[in-house]
Amino acid sequence: MAADLLELAKKIREVLATRQSGEDIKLLVSAANYVTLPPNERKAILRKEILTGLMRDIERSGYFKEEKLPYMETIIPKIGGYFTDPFSYNDCLSDEEKAAAHIDPDLKISREMVDCMSEKGLSEKDPRQIIPILYYLNVFGISRKYKLMELRARGVTRVRIISMGGDGDCEEIKNHDGVYSINNVPALPLPECNAAYCRCDFEACEEESA
Repeated sequence: MAADLLELAKKIREVLATRQSGEDIKLLVSAANYVTLPPNERKAILRKEILTGLMRDIERSGYFKEEKLPYMETIIPKIGGYFTDPFSYNDCLSDEEKAAAHIDPDLKISREMVDCMSEKGLSEKDPRQIIPILYYLNVFGISRKYKLMELRARGVTRVRIISMGGDGDCEEIKNHDGVYSINNVPALPLPECNAAYCRCDFEACEEESA
């Protein structure tokens, strides 16, 4: 299953990369204002940014029917934390329906999800993983962007890139063991990251730059 997840995540990143507008994420507030906000307001801004990014990637991915995008926008706010599936499983496909749609018979598939997905999405080995991957790509990508912005606003000048540890780490992190000027630190995800989604983070450091 882990290998299947990595394969799907790689495919999704490639699809999104070919459909990038080239525009950077437009932050909702300036760095100076963001760090002065109470924690609950910063959390709300971060969540709004993540859901906005998630919806943008849902639209760009081609895994969902265009006519269902407005509906998708109404259900993705259900997502949060470790809950990454906005679809209802009160009504699922029967074994016969899964066989007709060439879906793995062992998967519990929401009829609501099937109704929203394109043929391209349903052709994946486990289409239930598409939204979680898109969600975590935005969670980690956007939160690290805000983290770096916050460190700069606090006057931090040197940082290191750290991993979260565990089987989900990529091999590329081993090539970035050092201290960087905050203005020259590589962006996350790192080049050639081979994890399903980048889980690395920035950490303030007072050591001399490498």
